[in-house]
Amino acid sequence: MGQLVKFASGGTPSREDPRFWNGDIPWLSAKDLKKFRLNDSIEKVTREGVNKGARLIEAGSVLILVRGMTLLKDVPVGVTERAVAFNQDLKALIPNREVDGHYLAFYLAANKFRLLTLVDRASHGAGRLPSDLLQSFEIELPGMEEQRKIADILMTWDRAIERAGMRVSVEGRLKPGLLGR
Repeated sequence: MGQLVKFASGGTPSREDPRFWNGDIPWLSAKDLKKFRLNDSIEKVTREGVNKGARLIEAGSVLILVRGMTLLKDVPVGVTERAVAFNQDLKALIPNREVDGHYLAFYLAANKFRLLTLVDRASHGAGRLPSDLLQSFEIELPGMEEQRKIADILMTWDRAIERAGMRVSVEGRLKPGLLGR
């Protein structure tokens, strides 16, 4: 994979300086990787915060958790749908011209079991996915047109599942009211 993507590390601007926080740029951490399509975050930074410790990546980049307790049981992966900043527990995989970011994210998500075999424990007991092992991780890479077709099909399914989940959630909230409960 190291030949197909550029690896970028994230960072955290000083929390002591309020000029860096509560802006309009999503700043992603492990908490935000519960979703696959990444376009928002719990915390946000300002442009100045990006310049003072965070890192900004463009849409179509893949974020993967490389440090944390979650790695002992899961390897969260997501794809950015807008420019975002991110912290040091995540690694950005910025695809070169031969790789579609959505395809890469789906491929990694589908191969979590293989990624989990690369995870070791840091000195403080948290999981760690070493960059050198991630860079040597082999992926199957069809041509760009086929990558995009595969990613488009999977995104269509992903959106349909999301919509169905929203409908079930709304119906679950409405049903008691309709039944007089």
